[in-house]
Amino acid sequence: MSSKENHPLHRIFHPRSIAVFGASNKPTTMGTYQLLNILSSGYQGKVYPVHPKLSEVQGLKAYPSARELPEAPDLALITIPRDAVLEVFKDLGERGCKRAIVISGGFKEVGEEGREKEQELVKIARSYGIRFVGPNCIGIINPWLPLNTTMYPYKQNPGYIGLASHSGTYVTQVLPWLEKSGIGYARAVSLGNEADLNIVDAIEYYGEDEQVKSIALYIEGIRRPKEFLKVAKRVSRKKPIVALYVGGTRAGARSGVSHTGALSGSDEIYQGVFNQCRIIRAPDVASLYEWAFALATQPPLKGKRIAICTHSGGPATSLADACERAGFEVREFSPKLQKRIRQLIPATGSARNPVDMTFSVNLDALYFQLPELILSSGEVDGLILHGIEGESYYTHFVQASHGRLKIPVEELSGYLRGILKKLAQLPARFSKPIVSSSFMGREDSAVALVQDLGIPCYPSPERAVLAMKALYLRGQSIK
Repeated sequence: MSSKENHPLHRIFHPRSIAVFGASNKPTTMGTYQLLNILSSGYQGKVYPVHPKLSEVQGLKAYPSARELPEAPDLALITIPRDAVLEVFKDLGERGCKRAIVISGGFKEVGEEGREKEQELVKIARSYGIRFVGPNCIGIINPWLPLNTTMYPYKQNPGYIGLASHSGTYVTQVLPWLEKSGIGYARAVSLGNEADLNIVDAIEYYGEDEQVKSIALYIEGIRRPKEFLKVAKRVSRKKPIVALYVGGTRAGARSGVSHTGALSGSDEIYQGVFNQCRIIRAPDVASLYEWAFALATQPPLKGKRIAICTHSGGPATSLADACERAGFEVREFSPKLQKRIRQLIPATGSARNPVDMTFSVNLDALYFQLPELILSSGEVDGLILHGIEGESYYTHFVQASHGRLKIPVEELSGYLRGILKKLAQLPARFSKPIVSSSFMGREDSAVALVQDLGIPCYPSPERAVLAMKALYLRGQSIK
C-alpha cells in the first residue's frame, strides 16, 4: 500500500463499513441525522446501526452492541452520552475496529473532569490500536466516495479543497454558502478536541492525497508546534496551504479554550509560523474558502502585472483601484496590443487596460478572444474578468416581452458553454491565472459553468482581486 493508504485518516475517509452509535427512529437526534446523511449521500458500503433496545433503525437491522456486529467495521461513528463512550471503545477494540469518529462532547472542553475522561478514552484507544477523530467534533465529508458523516447535507459537486477545521460549523453550516459560491470539498474533517488525530495529521494526509489540490485550515490553536512546522513546510512545497487563525486576541483565545480546549498564542507568533511554512494567512472565513478555491484551480501568479477585462466602466475602475491597493500593476498595454484589442471592441470602448467593452454583447470577444489575446501577449501575468452572465439575463427579456421578443435562449446557452469551456483552458495553456467576478450568482448558467470548470467567480470585483493576491503570494512562496 502507498503511504497515503497507510495513513490513519485514509480508512476514516474511505471506510468499507460503518457502525453508527446514537442513531434511532426519532427524527430529533443528531445521530439519526448523521445516519440519514450517510445513506442519502450515496455511500455504497455497509452500514450497521448499533442500539441497545431497537432491532431496526431507519429501516436497517440494528445490533445491540459492537461485540455483536457481524464484522469488525472499518469505522465507528459515535454520538452518544460521554460516559457511555468509554465502554463502547472497549467493545469496539474487542471486535477489532481500528478507526472511529467521536462526535460526543463533554470532554476536556468542559473542564477537569472532562479532561480526565478524555485521557481515559485515549488510553483505551491506544491499548486496542484505535485511531480516532474527536471527541467533540462534527465528522468528515468525502464527496468523491461519496460519504458524509455530519448532520448537514452536502449538495454541491466534489471539489479540490482539503479542509481541516477546529470548528464543526466551518465544515457544515457554511455548506449552503459554499454551494452558492461553487466551492466544493475534496475532503473535510472536523477535528474537535484532537485527543488523537490532529491538524498535523490532516496536513500530512492531504499532502499525499491526489484529489486535494489546496489545503484550508481553520485554526484555534496548534498542539504539536514542532511537528506542525516540519510537516507544513514539507507539504507547502507541493501544495498551497491557506489558514485562518482566530486565537490571537484575548476574546478569541478564551472562546477557543471553551470550544475545543485549544491553547492559542499571539498573532505575531502565528504569523511567524505561517511565514516559515509558506502558509497564506486569510483575514476572514470567506477569504479562507475563496482563496483555497482559487489556489486549487488556478496556476500561481508569477508577477504583479494584471490585466482587467470588463463590459462596463464602473467595475473596470473599481478593479483597477483594488488592484493597485493590493500592490499589483495595471499597466497600459503597448500600442501594438491596443491596436489588436480595438478590433474586438466597440469604438466607445477602451483598449488601454482596463479593457472596457461598454456593454458590447460580443460574448466570444469578452469571454475568450480578448483573454486569449491578452494572456498570449507577454505583457501580463494574470487576468481578472468581470461580467460573467448567461441565460438568466436574456430569459428575463423574453419573459418581459410576453412573446414579442424572440431570443433563442437555449441556442445561446449552448453557444456560451462552448466559449466558456475554451476560456477555462487558458490558464493551463499560458500558465497564468484567471479569476472573475459577477453580480449574478449560480442561478445564472454562465456563473455556474465557469465555477464548475475551475474559474473562480466572486460576488464582487474586490473579492476577485483578493483571490488574485493569494495566487500571487503562492507564486512568491515557491520561487
